[in-house]
Amino acid sequence: MQSCYEDLIILDVDAKDSEDVIRQVGQLLYKGGFVKDTYIDAVAAREKEFPTGLILQDIQIAMPHTAGVHVNTPAVCIAKLAHPVEFGHMGDPDTKVMAELIFMMAIKNPEAQIETLQKVMGVFTNAEAVQALKDAEDKETLFKVAQHYIG
Repeated sequence: MQSCYEDLIILDVDAKDSEDVIRQVGQLLYKGGFVKDTYIDAVAAREKEFPTGLILQDIQIAMPHTAGVHVNTPAVCIAKLAHPVEFGHMGDPDTKVMAELIFMMAIKNPEAQIETLQKVMGVFTNAEAVQALKDAEDKETLFKVAQHYIG
């Protein structure tokens, strides 16, 4: 199953906060028909209750997502931010994460959600993959890296 699409790669997202990131990035998924019109609000609401920021070895990220009822077609939208944006930490909402990269997931099937999360997390335990993501300076390169490591 393909989850990375070149149309869902965006660089230099200039956002003022985590909700702004979610709204900007979610528009790509919505305009592409991957998600329903309820998706963006559902992700923003879920992020407030269950934050998705992670501090990893060489990078800080966020993986916003919501229930499959808001999804038409599974996909992962990858956004490289113009500057880090604060998210709450997935395991400890009081810890702040300055996310540089966003993996916004549209997952229809709850069983696939765990598989997709594991696949994305696997990328971030791979130092070579993290460096390749950080070094990608254009959409095409970021897409190739994402496709190689995520599918």
